[in-house]
Parts: sequence; C-alpha cells; structure tokens
Amino acid sequence: MAFSLKLKPISITGPKWKFLDKVKAYPYKSLPRRILRQILAIILSLLFLAVSLLFLGYSGSQILTNSLGVDATVADMTTLPNTPLGIGQYQLVYEGAGVFKGAVDKDGKEFEDVYFVYPAWPNYTAPANGEAVKVWPAQRPYIAALEMKGRGWIVSVFFLIVGLVMFEFFLLAWTIH
Repeated sequence: MAFSLKLKPISITGPKWKFLDKVKAYPYKSLPRRILRQILAIILSLLFLAVSLLFLGYSGSQILTNSLGVDATVADMTTLPNTPLGIGQYQLVYEGAGVFKGAVDKDGKEFEDVYFVYPAWPNYTAPANGEAVKVWPAQRPYIAALEMKGRGWIVSVFFLIVGLVMFEFFLLAWTIH
C-alpha cells in the first residue's frame, strides 16, 4: 500500500455569477429593436385602451339608461365649461363630443347636474327643453339619454362589440415581443 503525500494546490474561486455570463452573452445589436418594440407596445395599448373606453362608455350609458332608466323630460340646459383641451392643433370640447350637462324633471321634481349623452345624429345634436329622455338611476339621476328605437339598439350593441374588440387589442398589444 502506497500513500501519496502530494498536496493539491488550493484554488480560491468564487461562485459562478450566472447574471454576468448572461450580460456577456447578450446580443447588444438587438437592443434598439427591443426598445422600439416596447415603445410600440405602449403606444398601441394606450391607443386601443382610449378607443375601447370611448366605445364602451357610450354604449354602456345608452344601454344602461334605456334598460334600467325611467322617463323624464329636459328641464334646463347648461353647458359644460368651455375649456378646450388642446392636443396639438386639435381642440376637444365636451359639446362636440356629445356630452352635455343640465337638469331633468322627473315626476314633478327637478334634478340638476345630470349628464346628457347624445349621439351626433342629424336629428339629435343637443338636448332641447321639454324633450323626453330616459334617466338612470331612478332615485337620483346622473345620466340621461334619448330613448332608443330599433336602429339605436343596433348601433349601441355594435359599439359595445367594437369596444370589447378594442379592449382585447389593448391586451394583445402587450404581447408584442
């Protein structure tokens, strides 16, 4: 039996840093492309979210007031403050978007600070005094809209579907890799 008295040299090495290996192996030529894709994902998602909220808000208020609302008449019309929101060269005003503020008369009682959601159709551009509307909720109305007939329901359901599709696009925009 033989014993070897040779000693192995002791080497002091630290643990391998996997993070540093990944940093060294990262292809930096693809970094601008990755940044551009992330910026594109953010811009598209915000655009689709804004469009979806616009369509869902309009269709939701129309369907809600016509399904659960009660009859009332327009008592007084006041306009929203005409403070345009400047987006570049375009000015956004509430009345141009079909949202008005006024008062309604329901069962002989007048309620103020009711928001009217009006479509920009040729016959209905703004609420008029004495016009019949539907309001919701019944106890203290906050939203008023015109009563929808057959085509109005078709338009509202179409806007609801478009809003849901745009919301799905908002979610899909985050999958851009």
